[in-house]
Amino acid sequence: MTVSVLVVDDSGFFRKRLTEILNASGNIRVVGAASNGKEGVELAEKLRPDVITMDYEMPVMNGIAAVKEIMQRCPAPVLMFSSLTYEGARVTLDALEAGAVDFLPKNFEDIARDGSELQRILRERILDVARSQPRAERGAAAPTVGRKPSPGATDRPAPARHIRPSQPDSRSPRPEPPARPARRRTPSRHYNVVGIGTSTGGPIALQKVLVNLPANFPAPLVLVQHMPGSFTPAFAERLNKLCRIQVRQAEDGDILRPGLGASR
Repeated sequence: MTVSVLVVDDSGFFRKRLTEILNASGNIRVVGAASNGKEGVELAEKLRPDVITMDYEMPVMNGIAAVKEIMQRCPAPVLMFSSLTYEGARVTLDALEAGAVDFLPKNFEDIARDGSELQRILRERILDVARSQPRAERGAAAPTVGRKPSPGATDRPAPARHIRPSQPDSRSPRPEPPARPARRRTPSRHYNVVGIGTSTGGPIALQKVLVNLPANFPAPLVLVQHMPGSFTPAFAERLNKLCRIQVRQAEDGDILRPGLGASR
């Protein structure tokens, strides 16, 4: 199955380069390109692509406003392109909250060392984003999974087959089992800590979980989110503002305590 992609970016060079890379993948096809958010919303409604790649800074309508419009009018999985800066992180997190599924650095040199690696990463990320929202949720019929039962078949399980166990030969002596070495017992230690690891779709899922925790949550939390290191300070700051528990960027030497979420 070929995944259709709409590219939304005000840079003609970036639109052309991304289109060349994705079309060379074989199972991905760019079906349209827009130079601003308003045009992107219109093409999304017209083309109904499987995935939309979205820039943030664009004339007429920026990326976050475009994502919100698309989610209201013709929901589709959106992959944001952003800069690896503190401000870029804040904008990207706003886009994820607006409905985007995932993000990538816009500078291709930040993604991969060479062209073949870049093509592989982009292809895999586009396919992952395409799978993040089933086609059935966007108005298409869901495929039937599994085989149809044959006519006359019932739900009864087949009768169990009774297999007679083989009898040991009483003429041959049974070998003695080898002696097991004695196990050394170590004192057990119990640590009350909650660990949460997330990747694609994780920032918003993690936010939904943490905002429901009370300020007196009885255990410390260790939060691991797969994202660029330059993004995690802004992510921790955002969670700390939204949650009743305290959330901060983990540092060497930090001591875990109840009601504290350490993020990396």
